[in-house]
Amino acid sequence: MAIVTQKSTGTTWSDPERIAALLAPHGVLYERWGVEQLASTPRPEGVSVEDHILSVFAPEIERISKARGYQTADVIALTPETPNLDAICAKFDRHHFHTEDEVRFVVHGRGMFAVRGEDGDFYEVEVHPGDLLAVPEKMEHYFELCEDRTIQCIRLFTDMAGWVAHYTDEAASSGG
Repeated sequence: MAIVTQKSTGTTWSDPERIAALLAPHGVLYERWGVEQLASTPRPEGVSVEDHILSVFAPEIERISKARGYQTADVIALTPETPNLDAICAKFDRHHFHTEDEVRFVVHGRGMFAVRGEDGDFYEVEVHPGDLLAVPEKMEHYFELCEDRTIQCIRLFTDMAGWVAHYTDEAASSGG
């Protein structure tokens, strides 16, 4: 379950309903999906891990896609063994925005999205399995892997071309 920290005050929240209510005025969607269904649904022989994950969560993907206009979904996985992991992470850990929503549902592992709220403050959202986060288009944010450097997510897109990062002049996330 997610943990949100308001960067300027250090205040944290971990209750899913409170997190959803806290992030909604900033345009960020937070939901919890039942990740346990993945463990209870055996993967059929010959079906890839990615296709199995998409199949298990097809009802949730269809619901949110219909409501928000998403057209495609895929699965991405990052681990310490991922080739060029540092270069991949360097694309995410700088302040940037996209011209479409950045939507992630965490299946395994964890990571931290920091979003600049309407109040100008950053909210660090550490996402865990079962957390769905939709960062709206044009919202400044950054993403970092947690210490174990492992995450597997379903990504949803309106148009993959809109997911290009547009970097701002802000310092890297470690600098604030």
